[in-house]
Amino acid sequence: MGRRHLGPGGRVHARGRAVPVLTAILPRSHRGRVLAAGALLDSAATGLYLAVATLYFVGYVGIAARSVGVALGLANVCGLLVPMPVARLTRRLGIGRVYIGLLVLRGVGMAGYVLVHGYWRYLVVTCFFTAASRAGLPLLQVLVGQLAGEEDDRTRTMASLRTVNNIGLSAGFIMAAGAQLLHSGVAYRVLFALGGLAFVAVSMVTATAIRGVGSATLPAAKRARRPRTVYTDRRFITVAAANSVLLLHDSMLFILIPLWVVQRCGLSPTVSSSLLVLNTVITVLLQVRAARYAKGARATLRLLRWAVVALAASSIFLGAAGHGSADWVLVILLAVAVILLTVGENLQAVAGWELSFLMSDPDQRPQYLSLFSLGYSGQLVVGPVLMTAVVLPWGIPGLLLMTFLFVLAAAVTSMAAAGYPADREEGQAAAENEEEVRT
Repeated sequence: MGRRHLGPGGRVHARGRAVPVLTAILPRSHRGRVLAAGALLDSAATGLYLAVATLYFVGYVGIAARSVGVALGLANVCGLLVPMPVARLTRRLGIGRVYIGLLVLRGVGMAGYVLVHGYWRYLVVTCFFTAASRAGLPLLQVLVGQLAGEEDDRTRTMASLRTVNNIGLSAGFIMAAGAQLLHSGVAYRVLFALGGLAFVAVSMVTATAIRGVGSATLPAAKRARRPRTVYTDRRFITVAAANSVLLLHDSMLFILIPLWVVQRCGLSPTVSSSLLVLNTVITVLLQVRAARYAKGARATLRLLRWAVVALAASSIFLGAAGHGSADWVLVILLAVAVILLTVGENLQAVAGWELSFLMSDPDQRPQYLSLFSLGYSGQLVVGPVLMTAVVLPWGIPGLLLMTFLFVLAAAVTSMAAAGYPADREEGQAAAENEEEVRT
């Protein structure tokens, strides 16, 4: 496939043919594009929730900000506990049914916020909504693997969905801003109700996309070489743990950098908002293009190492931005830091999808990917504390600590994943040789 580049008029050219930019970022298959439409609606509803929930319950319902923080922390703990039991449920009910059911439950949870008038209801609904959301993430990756099949299409489809998610989140933020201008509790409750309906609509769209899709199974000779359960697959668990450390870049972006802008640089919070917009724009432009470089374990590990280089460089530029410099210098340093962090974030995301899929047992893929997804929930619990209690107060030494953690996690991943796909290919070859002997 020819290398693509942006040409005149903002269109992408491939082998002499002009292809709209929108086509370039969408999945290639019809099923994938239907799934992307659902992802756009899903992320728009999620954007609404992220933008208005805390402000509404603190400002209109009257729940203390600290209590909201405790509820979110407990909800993230629920997000850690639920994915594995739900993954086991897929063996009895099927991945598609469970995933669609989780979408409906997310809709019920978001619409349930309309009925919240006190702390305890808020706590219950938030835990319910968060648990359903986290349990669905790994199942979506399994469904994409079944839909796409081919390695290149699988990773590209996941990258496309993440790109669409960023677009949807931005749309949700904009709609939320419009409701906030009304300064009305009723407007917020209408948004919650619309968000609930949106998730139900996503469930119907997803059902259309996955209709008739079956799951892959492993030949007996190959299956015998695998650990009996994901809990005994030490190399996979090691990679999953290392991935949770790499995901701390998320807390750096959404927690550390906004605080760094205000407290360390003395700049306006609007600078932080602009940097988040920059992150979103780069992700939309970069994510799908990055996916083309994750083909096989060796290429994926190479991509992961480049991700760590970008994350380390980001820490250097962020550390250089501090009091004593002109505002325009600080803004440039912060922008470069966010650009590098965004590059590292996108490369790491692609590498994580590919490695988790390559190293998982097809017969137990929901369980494998659900365990792998716990890293995201884990960093949501650990990351905010690490950023606010260690990295921000320490300053440059704290950023050096983050760089060390990123490098260590990449090194551990490389050692744990080395030879792993080769073992799987060797098992496949053995099965094929056995079949040839029989015939």
